[in-house]
Amino acid sequence: MAVRPYIETDFQAVCRIYLDAKRDELAFERGGFVITPLDRDTALQAAFKESAVLVFENEKVLGFSAAFGGQLRALFVHSSARGRGVGGALLNAVSAEAPQGLSLNVAKSNAGAIRFYEENGFAAVGEIVRQYGGRDVIYLQMRRESM
Repeated sequence: MAVRPYIETDFQAVCRIYLDAKRDELAFERGGFVITPLDRDTALQAAFKESAVLVFENEKVLGFSAAFGGQLRALFVHSSARGRGVGGALLNAVSAEAPQGLSLNVAKSNAGAIRFYEENGFAAVGEIVRQYGGRDVIYLQMRRESM
């Protein structure tokens, strides 16, 4: 088991994890969402490409993170690997590269993810409304100072 830098051959695994985890991220939003796959979302791909991306691999890629400028843009773990330390390992690796601390946005309806971040020292500092699929989603803004 290892966290390592992303390489291009990881892209299909990352896309699979994104699709699986994004559905879960928005599962508690009213009305349901059609999830746009990462490989078909040009804006998201642009943000992904400018980010420092790490993957967690244990025979296959099980999760990934993307960070840019002290902002954790993504931390997704495949549903089959949750609760096994994958998210924590990725978060620790990202944190090691963020001496000024980390901030992130998490869907306010995603209680499991909020609990995970709180257990890892993050605190809510505000809310923001973002669009996904042309609909408003309320995100909790969270921050953790450097450790």
